[in-house]
Amino acid sequence: MGKIDVHHHIVPDFYHNVLASAKIPVGTSIPSWSPEASLALMNRLHIDAAILSLSAPGAMLARGRDETRKVATEWNDYASKLRAASPERFGFFAALPGLLDQEGAIAGIRHALVDLKADGITLFTSYEGKYLGAEEFEPVWAELDKHHAVVHVHPIQSREPMFTTPFLPQPLIDFPHESARTASDLVLSGRKRQYPRCKIILSHGGGTLPYVAERLAKLGDTIFQGVLEEKSPRGDQIMEDLKSFYFDSAISGSANVLDSLLNWAPRDRLLYGTDFPFAGGLEEYFDTALEDYDMDTKLRGLYYRDNALNLFPRLRALLG
Repeated sequence: MGKIDVHHHIVPDFYHNVLASAKIPVGTSIPSWSPEASLALMNRLHIDAAILSLSAPGAMLARGRDETRKVATEWNDYASKLRAASPERFGFFAALPGLLDQEGAIAGIRHALVDLKADGITLFTSYEGKYLGAEEFEPVWAELDKHHAVVHVHPIQSREPMFTTPFLPQPLIDFPHESARTASDLVLSGRKRQYPRCKIILSHGGGTLPYVAERLAKLGDTIFQGVLEEKSPRGDQIMEDLKSFYFDSAISGSANVLDSLLNWAPRDRLLYGTDFPFAGGLEEYFDTALEDYDMDTKLRGLYYRDNALNLFPRLRALLG
């Protein structure tokens, strides 16, 4: 059964150089990458198409507004050309310069979705300590909603981690929490309900969101209802909005994760992902774990392919 990989990174030479020169700790070494390496992995894992994206820290590793815009533009141009060369194998989520550059972000969305015909947009879980439900980002969500955009949300290192230890780089344990935090912020701020035409994908099975969802929905509407705003959802609306995200399987194919996710998430919200090449060579390990997990053929088809084809009409027209 051919798969659609919605969590597949690329590291062009220019971005590898920028990442290396920025000397930002990401918890892992910078992986080598080439289009041939992506295609080789895809062929081994029976992946028909991959939606390419820029991993953390994205364009924001550059210094200054002009430089971040330049990095995002150069990455988007590269990804667009890669897709043009193999439109049935590749799509891409366009990169933005950062949401605090509101003018640049909105212009980037329009250029990516209208001119480049990108398959969607990459956002990160926070920008300088502000999660995605922040009031400052409302115009960005309004623009994304106008285009019915597919948005892939990738975790990024928090600005000020509360606890640090050399044994726990943030990608190892904090990234799943960051996904849950920004998803919760989008829901409780009312932003998710305010802009329902955006289709938002959470990385890594939604991180810890499936585990804390019931706690968030019940306690958020009772003990902590004082923190909610007038536009915040209430009661069953909170759980409804939490379940309206999409969830990719990148580094999340193990049974303990799948038991929780599949017991909670709607079947039409499940997507396949690898996190190549940042999974450290474990793409096949997690793919095998997912293959070995007991699920019926219909669910596996939804997870691997059909849900993604429903999100990406361009790929549906090519792959059927």
